[in-house]
Amino acid sequence: MMEFTPFQMFGPQHMLTIFATFGIALIVPYYFKNSDEETKKIAGISISVIIAYQLITQAFTTFTFNLPWQEALPLHMCDMSAMAIMIYLFNRKKVFFNCAFFWGLGGASMAILTPDVLFEFPEQQYLPFFVIHGSILLGVFYACIVLNQRPFLADVHKVIFITIICMGIIYVLNLLLGEGANFWYLLKKPEAGSIMDVFPEPPFHLLITTPIGIVLFYLIYSPLLIKDLLAKRAA
Repeated sequence: MMEFTPFQMFGPQHMLTIFATFGIALIVPYYFKNSDEETKKIAGISISVIIAYQLITQAFTTFTFNLPWQEALPLHMCDMSAMAIMIYLFNRKKVFFNCAFFWGLGGASMAILTPDVLFEFPEQQYLPFFVIHGSILLGVFYACIVLNQRPFLADVHKVIFITIICMGIIYVLNLLLGEGANFWYLLKKPEAGSIMDVFPEPPFHLLITTPIGIVLFYLIYSPLLIKDLLAKRAA
């Protein structure tokens, strides 16, 4: 019988998983960077299919592990960023890339570094959790590295506006869906330990998490802003 060991954040298994997840998300796009347009298109669609498969599998996993049925709905921020980058790789509409870029780099990266699930290694939930979040990063990095896509300062403002609107919609949906619905962690803190433990109880935690989220978006964009300023000065 396989032995399960309690998950240790930043323990050996977690660190190995972090390096593998980020490594694959970067190596694969660089592999396709100089490919012809047809190959790039096929690779992008393939990543979309992988993400779609993970979202569908995740929904079924909800019932396998007797989680609240509401968890089968793809309404967490990471789920929405996964759908955004999946749609972008199909239709190349920039608004979907912008949302996936900030939601994905902010949400998926945080989920990989500080998982909000209580599982044991190598439990069945472990691999799917990191695969779906790694797939989001893979899609975003693919769009940036292979398709030469990037956000601009105006896009940051647009995504902040979209995020606040979505937050209001998700909050209402949580109330309508009833107990078991806690998308975007608007009603309750994550069960596993997280930085939210030091914040006020919901919904007052939003007075802190919302400004932090906005600052995080600007921090994510800051390397591109610095690059643009340096290029402008050098011109």
